[in-house]
Amino acid sequence: MSGFKPVTYADGQVLFEPGESAHSFYVIKSGQVAIINRANQSQLAVLSEGESFGEQALIAGGVRSAAAQAIGETVCLEITARGLRELLAKESGIAIQVLEALLLQLYMQNAIKG
Repeated sequence: MSGFKPVTYADGQVLFEPGESAHSFYVIKSGQVAIINRANQSQLAVLSEGESFGEQALIAGGVRSAAAQAIGETVCLEITARGLRELLAKESGIAIQVLEALLLQLYMQNAIKG
């Protein structure tokens, strides 16, 4: 499927940094990813298998607000915003599940920050 690909990251490898344009979001297949606030080097979250991150890619002109770094060898399914839009156009039934998962993730992140 166009726009969906597994990518392996080495321990400590940075997936993206704050301020970068967001073109993809990720679902962790194995391993873990730390979400890091570079302003004070604090770890905001550690995400594991099945969790997603990088949803700013779904917003036109989205920009990364934090860094993402692999903890141990990590495999992520990288999903481009374009690939997701193509899938949603073809398979409208998946749209509700994707949106619910993203809304839940945003809710949880906001609760942690609060």
